[in-house]
Amino acid sequence: MIDYRSSIPSQTFETAHDDMPTLPLWTFALGLFAILAFGLTSVPAIICGHRALAEARGSSNEGLGRSVALTGLMIGYVGAVLLGTWVILLAKFLAGS
Repeated sequence: MIDYRSSIPSQTFETAHDDMPTLPLWTFALGLFAILAFGLTSVPAIICGHRALAEARGSSNEGLGRSVALTGLMIGYVGAVLLGTWVILLAKFLAGS
């Protein structure tokens, strides 16, 4: 009887590591949702963006993750301005009625 296990080379497989952390992706996604939802997710986008930038500053791999976090943070601030505008317009509309 032939033993096939001896003919298969034993290989060690390394676990895949993420090149970019998930927090910058969350920042970008929440920033985009802030634009689409009239600024409702802008505060979580800003919070996640600042945390992602702080983590990127401490790590050695800060290229793409930092750029994505910065982009999401800027979009989050635009969403916050949009939310503020909607709140002011709603307050003026309700006060005028």
